[in-house]
Amino acid sequence: MTKYACRYAIVQFMPYPETGEFANVGVVAVLPRQNRFVFKLELAKYGRLTKFFRHLDHKVFLQAIKHLNEELRYLETAVNNQEIEALQAFELMVRPLEAIVRFSKERVKMTEKPQAIAAELFDRFVLHDFAQKKNYEQELQSRVGQLVRQLNLRHQFKKEKIGTLYPVNMPLVQNTEEGRIRAIQPLHFDREEPEKIIEHGYLWIGKLGTLQELKELPGDILIPVEKPTHKGDAQKAWTMIRNRLKDFGDITSASNDKQIEKFAKN
Repeated sequence: MTKYACRYAIVQFMPYPETGEFANVGVVAVLPRQNRFVFKLELAKYGRLTKFFRHLDHKVFLQAIKHLNEELRYLETAVNNQEIEALQAFELMVRPLEAIVRFSKERVKMTEKPQAIAAELFDRFVLHDFAQKKNYEQELQSRVGQLVRQLNLRHQFKKEKIGTLYPVNMPLVQNTEEGRIRAIQPLHFDREEPEKIIEHGYLWIGKLGTLQELKELPGDILIPVEKPTHKGDAQKAWTMIRNRLKDFGDITSASNDKQIEKFAKN
């Protein structure tokens, strides 16, 4: 896919310049090759700002961000009407200002999704989506763990490190009286980006392959997986990873409770 260079700056709200404290409240970006000028601002939610700046009247923020929004919309319209170049509009806005709403130093990012760049940057720098994302694999492991524990097995599956030279944490490991070591390793692959599917797959291919080479891989492994729901390249990536993971254990759908229970009871 084609990658485009994006120049952007973060909009910062600094009501008390003497303290140097600020909060991110928006982003402004330009894609010069596409002559695209985009922005996204936090226009209504001021609760986190009044908590951070305890003596702040929220009207100060709302008035300042409203004024900035009007300026940006004016420039956006001018760019769309070919009255000004997008890069010129961007450089006009993000110049250093001594105001309560100002801009960070300019940054550069390569993107394959220019139409979504404003939302992507806003989610990261304003909403902090990197801190809010759920750990879907952890949730999957917890669900499968609850299912297995409800079976009241004589030898329970527990979280355990497998291997001595290269220990690997596995969430569900069973040690039998006969000395057999069995494991259930749920993995989450329902991702849109094929590169993330491949990266996560090879992480576990590497771990399991190393244990296999050291002759410390459990004899029986079930790998319940959440497969990608996205089509196209995501499916190609999953097919490649699935074919490699089959070398280490049986693969089943994470929603196939009967198959998971059957494996756990054997």
